[in-house]
Amino acid sequence: DFIQAQNLNAAQIKFVDLIIGYLTQNGVIDKSALFESPFKDLNDNGPFGLFDDAQITKIISILDRINGNADAG
Repeated sequence: DFIQAQNLNAAQIKFVDLIIGYLTQNGVIDKSALFESPFKDLNDNGPFGLFDDAQITKIISILDRINGNADAG
């Protein structure tokens, strides 16, 4: 939904794809991981170098919801 609701460039889509891959392998993601490799490999500032504040807020909200669902399950 996030990708479809945004007008993202190739680097932003790759970043979101990395999140999806990470979640597929691990089930949850600590938000600090977004500032480490492989995420940081796309931009030294991690998500702050790729997305505006509103987009980052949306990403964090989605991750919080996913992580919360994993904790509940």
